[in-house]
Amino acid sequence: MTYLFTKEGCGKCDWVKGKVDLEKLNEVRVMTLNEEDPEALGMLAYFECVGLSEKKLPILVSDSGQVIAGAIEIKNYLEHHCM
Repeated sequence: MTYLFTKEGCGKCDWVKGKVDLEKLNEVRVMTLNEEDPEALGMLAYFECVGLSEKKLPILVSDSGQVIAGAIEIKNYLEHHCM
């Protein structure tokens, strides 16, 4: 499973979600970081990306454990590896 960590009100997160048809990518799970979703925060901590999330969003963690941060990098990864 590949995880895409986003946050509401994040322009770069919205840009990625607008550029890539995530509905077609069954292996990508979008997790919104907020107080209402402790699972998303727990998964972010599991992948040791809490510090990174304070500096840069969105964050993608591939099924192989590769961490990719930044909207353009994530869009390119998804287009080349998941479509």
